[in-house]
Formats: sequence, C-alpha cells, structure tokens
Amino acid sequence: MTTEEVKYLKKLRDHKFYLENLCQIKTKTKGFQPFILKQAQIDLFNEMRKCTRIMLLKCRQLGMSTAVAGFLYVDTIMRPGITSALVGYNSDMVVELFDKIKTFHSTTPKELRPTIYLDSKNEMSFPAMGSKIIVLPCTKNVGRSYTLQNVLVTELAMWDDAETKMNGLSESVPHGERIIIESTPNGIGDLYHRMWMQENEYVKKQYDWWWGYTEKEMIAKRKEKGDLLFDQEYNCKFLSSGRNVFDVNMLEKHRTNILKVGDINKAREKGQEDFKVKEEDGWVIYREPKEKGIYVVGGDTSEGVKGGDPSIAVIFDRATGEEVAMFRGFRPPDVFGEMLNKMGRRYKDALMVVEVNNHGLVTSMTLKKLIYPNLYFRPSKYETIGTGTTDRLGWRTTPITRPILINELASAIRNSEITIHSKNTLDEMLTFVYNDNGDMKPSSRGLHDDAIFAAGIALQGFKNIATIKPIQLDYEQILPQNFAY
Repeated sequence: MTTEEVKYLKKLRDHKFYLENLCQIKTKTKGFQPFILKQAQIDLFNEMRKCTRIMLLKCRQLGMSTAVAGFLYVDTIMRPGITSALVGYNSDMVVELFDKIKTFHSTTPKELRPTIYLDSKNEMSFPAMGSKIIVLPCTKNVGRSYTLQNVLVTELAMWDDAETKMNGLSESVPHGERIIIESTPNGIGDLYHRMWMQENEYVKKQYDWWWGYTEKEMIAKRKEKGDLLFDQEYNCKFLSSGRNVFDVNMLEKHRTNILKVGDINKAREKGQEDFKVKEEDGWVIYREPKEKGIYVVGGDTSEGVKGGDPSIAVIFDRATGEEVAMFRGFRPPDVFGEMLNKMGRRYKDALMVVEVNNHGLVTSMTLKKLIYPNLYFRPSKYETIGTGTTDRLGWRTTPITRPILINELASAIRNSEITIHSKNTLDEMLTFVYNDNGDMKPSSRGLHDDAIFAAGIALQGFKNIATIKPIQLDYEQILPQNFAY
C-alpha cells in the first residue's frame, strides 16, 4: 500500500470526510446532493469525537438527528462487532431516519460500498465487520435483550413512560460506549428536562435557531407559530405543565447568580473581596462570614438514607440576602444537627431555623443538647399585630404555615430580595407548580422540593432579627408635655 493510499484510508475513517465525499442525501428541491455538513452539525461531530454521552437541546429542522445517524453509520461500518440502534417515540419518524442511512449506503461508490447481509425495514447488517444498525421499538423493555455500542435516542421529551424505558436502554450500553439523546424541549419536569438540568455524565449541547436560520425567517415563524410554540420549537424553552409558583422570567434572571465550586464570587459590598467558591465537609461555601455579619440558617431534615429525600441546609446573610453556604446530602438527623451546630457557630452564631416535622425534631434536640446559642422559637399566632413567640423550638410546616412560607419566598425571588447561588434550588423552583387542585407541588413524581423549603424556612427567620442594632427611644421626646386635671 502506497503512502497516498494510507493517507486516503485514514481520511476514510473520519466521519465528516466519509459522509461529505462518499455519501449523498435526498433534498426536497434538488434531489440527491452530497451530504455537506452545516456548522451546527460540524460542531456536534467535534463533540462526538471526544465524548460518548451527549444530550442535544435543539430547535426544529436543524438536521441534527440526520447528522447523528450519519455519524453512527460511518462508525458502524468502520468498527467490527458494533451494534448501533435508533430509538424514538414515533416509529414512522425513526424509519424515515433509517431510510436516510440506507441512502448514505446506496449512494456510496460501488468500490467502497460495504456489503450488506440483511437489509430490512428495521435492520442493516454488514457481515465483513460483524456489525449492524437496527431500529428498536419504543416499548417498556426497549434494548433489554441487546448489547449496544451506539444509540441515538430521538425526541426523548415526547416519550411516554420515559424513565422506565431509558433505564432499560441505558443498561444495554456498556460504559464507554455511545448514547446520543436529542430532542426539542417539551414540559418542565419531564425526564428529558430533569436530565438536561441535572449534573450527570452527559455533555450538554444547545442549538438554538441562529445556528441555521436568519432573523427574517424567525420573524415569519413567530407569526406562524405564536409566541408560546415558537419559544418551545425555536428558542429551546421548556414549557410548564402547570401554573408556576415562582416567576419563571425572574428565575431566568436569578440563574445568572449560579455558582459552582471553583467559581469566583465577586465582591458585593465596599471593603469585601472576591471569594473562590469551595467545598468543605459536604458544604458549598459561597462566601466566608463577615466579622460583624448577621446570618440565618434554614434546615430541612430527612431520614438520611440514600434513595430518599436529602437533608438540606441554606445559610443567608441577613443584611444582603445573599446565600453564603449550602449543604445537600444524606446524613442521619442527629449527625445533621451536629453539622448545623458547627457551621452555625462559624457564621457568627447564626439564627438556627430547623423544620421540626418528622425527623427534624431529632435535629432540633441535638442542637439543644449541644447548647446552640441562637435557636428559633416559632410564633404563637400569625394573624395578629405584635405576635409573640412560643417556647417551642423550630419551624413547623402545617396547612396554615406552608402557603405563608412558599408565597413569601416567591415574593422574595420576584423582588430580588435574596440572591441564590445554588443551581439545585433554582431548578426545584422552576418545576414547582400549582396542580389541578390548587396545591403547590413539584410538577411530576421524582422531583424534589427540599431546597425550596430550606430556603423558605431560612427566610422566615429573617423576621426575627434586624439587620442593624435597634435604636433606643428618647423617652423625653414622647412623654406628654403637660397634664390636665
């Protein structure tokens, strides 16, 4: 084999080169044309060469599913023993995608076209490589009897019972092999939305309309579709399945405050310094306590068992409303109390507000045993002026206090009275809605609201402490100047 032949063979193994130089695609207006990748498709190919777990959030008709199908086709005919699968909720759409793969094969020059053993509606096999491409039905047990090296999951946001199906499908793909999930957005809180928002093994790539359309085209599309559908299909915005409790537009603005470990939290006050966000003992520290700072801790306790709800603690600067620390994890209630004791003392004996429902009572008793110096005592009444406090520790969530907590937190978000750095908290707020009965709950099963309640509980503590030292009244200025007898 000559040097030139070796170079050409190396080029053939490049997915982009193979598709653009050897394959064609059928267009709506010009018939068969060379498959020249668009900019968005090239960007995706660059990512697929590096990563095996990718999620795409895309606007309509950018050709991303066709590009992924092309990439998997080249990968299948170049690697021995590969099984590549296409899966989607709409069988006609997936079969149409499979037909494009067949077009890539049939338009390849005969001298380079791989031999097919089986060519049916749902399978193409390549005996020389021992590889094949299949279309899998989107059933409850999809993929369970296979070992797959490449999977394209198309329009996951539209799947029914998506969680069950994806669990089985993911198990069929060994670690290190490829899963590409692509979809336009649908509802807030569905599996695709949760996977997109969470930190997981998937690299996230978003392709909005400007990757493939002009502003003029989008003005026409907006008029055709209407604002809501346009935002979903071309601006890649998820739609709520209920009426949101928290202002979605304000949540979008608050997301600019999200910080992760290693980020720099810029100084917000005179004399304050920038701070590098760090993690200590499970706590994310967004800012160290100030010498004369006033702080509030909100704690929502769980049973501390993995698989259940996590325990959450949020610390706010009372003067600025900034979230300065957060813990989210699984700790037994007594251990959680010990952690709160330690961190609360660090933040200048912060007012400790812990929910006492269920396991939270154990946490509160632990803090009491440790003689924590600044515990919250709940109000005696809510509907009177000058309400005093009881001798009972902690916040108790009841049918009366629950809407107070949530609505006041929603107001604080709407008016930017607090600054939240935790992505998890803002994600929970985005999926917190009024259901058909008017109750305020996460929009679907499997979603959490613990961070919402921890933040709301802390906010209730704001009412108990002032941001400045109280001013003593001058009694001479308020006493009567004369008396009538």
